[in-house]
Amino acid sequence: MKILLLSGFLGSGKTSALLQLAAYLVRGSQKEGTSVMIIENEIGEVGVDDKVLKARGLQVKELFAGCACCTGGADLLADIRTLRDTVAPEWIVIEATGVAYPLQIKENVEACFRIPVKILAVADAKRWKRLHAYMAQLIEGQVDSADCILLNKVDLVETAEADAIEAELRGYNPGAEIRRVVANQPVDDSVWAFLDR
Repeated sequence: MKILLLSGFLGSGKTSALLQLAAYLVRGSQKEGTSVMIIENEIGEVGVDDKVLKARGLQVKELFAGCACCTGGADLLADIRTLRDTVAPEWIVIEATGVAYPLQIKENVEACFRIPVKILAVADAKRWKRLHAYMAQLIEGQVDSADCILLNKVDLVETAEADAIEAELRGYNPGAEIRRVVANQPVDDSVWAFLDR
């Protein structure tokens, strides 16, 4: 079993990226049956994103009662354990809330399961300056531990602005792979190559 944590601020394009990522993982799976399970962390009583994911035929486990916002609480760990023991998927993808600090979640999941967790962060190029101006600590905390950062919505900014944002991202996380994407359009499979490293 492998675990991927997907992070990014509200509206950054996490769900659009997740749809393409999940399709890629399913295509490449060697496992029959359920190869990818998604833990969707919703705040509120009704999940919108999970309806989109389920409509695409993906297996989704909602985490309503608990929160994977900050530390990867007991509910998240219990859900992972249940999925491991009952479904045994090849991949579990955790889509954290838009206000999560992924490193804390990763550390708790790794400590509990002794499985390395990869982090994929989605950064919103269109709103980067505005979000960073008001929530620098949160925005930096979502990208500073990522294995790969998708700089999304690059079609909505000039190339020079995308270059400047990418330089900032490299300053926060020099080791991350940074890929420029438009997640609501087809993304090349090479974007997901970091999963095999």
